[in-house]
Amino acid sequence: MASAVPPARTALERAAPLLRLPGAPHQSPDVLPGNAGLRDPTGGRTFALRGGVLDLLGSFDATPTQRMLDTRLTAWFYDRTRDALAPAVGMPGFAAEAAAVAKRLELAPGDLVLDVACGHGNFTEAIARRVGAGGLVIGLDISASMLARAARRIERSRLGDRVLLVRGDALALPFASGSVPKLNCSGGLHQLPDLGRALAEMARVTCAGGRFAASGFATAGEEPGGLRGWLRRRLALHVVPLAPLARAAGAAGFAGVETRMAGPVGYVWAKRSG
Repeated sequence: MASAVPPARTALERAAPLLRLPGAPHQSPDVLPGNAGLRDPTGGRTFALRGGVLDLLGSFDATPTQRMLDTRLTAWFYDRTRDALAPAVGMPGFAAEAAAVAKRLELAPGDLVLDVACGHGNFTEAIARRVGAGGLVIGLDISASMLARAARRIERSRLGDRVLLVRGDALALPFASGSVPKLNCSGGLHQLPDLGRALAEMARVTCAGGRFAASGFATAGEEPGGLRGWLRRRLALHVVPLAPLARAAGAAGFAGVETRMAGPVGYVWAKRSG
């Protein structure tokens, strides 16, 4: 009698060896029965997977921008209008942006990709389609409302076998060092309250030679003043100056940093030195 074929591993099971739980930074977590979440193997604390999202964050001190984006209304509005309004402000269409990300990250079937500041999951979905059934995409965001939209998007697309959504902080990424070969952060740079720290975290979790691509509202010059400076000081909403961004990415551990502007959006891509 032929032996039974073992069931395919879920996205949670495949991602678990890379993840690190609060209070257990050096150990892989255990997967709970039924893929209900993760457990700290030493302290026993559990983290549930609910509504398609694994919450590793809980409560935190949000910036004004983060609070604004973490409502059902703003998540709905962003989801429904982002791609339609992008060309009106000089941004490339979403298909062009997704193709550029795929090119910069050199995406291929079977790839593992971390999508930081994934928001409502448009890039997460596009990347998941590129990496195929053998690939794995982990979308991470701090907004529960945005992640709820992303979970519905992934469910509708029937890509849950290759996508895990995680609520976590880009300033303290819940991943083992050097565990991610490809990292994307499309449209999220301007929302990070401490860009240097976030870049350092992204470099920490990216393996040597790994690829990095990111974007956000930007300016081609140096540090902005006027209204842009006020937005940064009061709301932690950056208009990212590309020259300092490139220097910060290099200081964080990325090499061969390149940047470009397209309308109000700046793009950066690099490789992890090593």
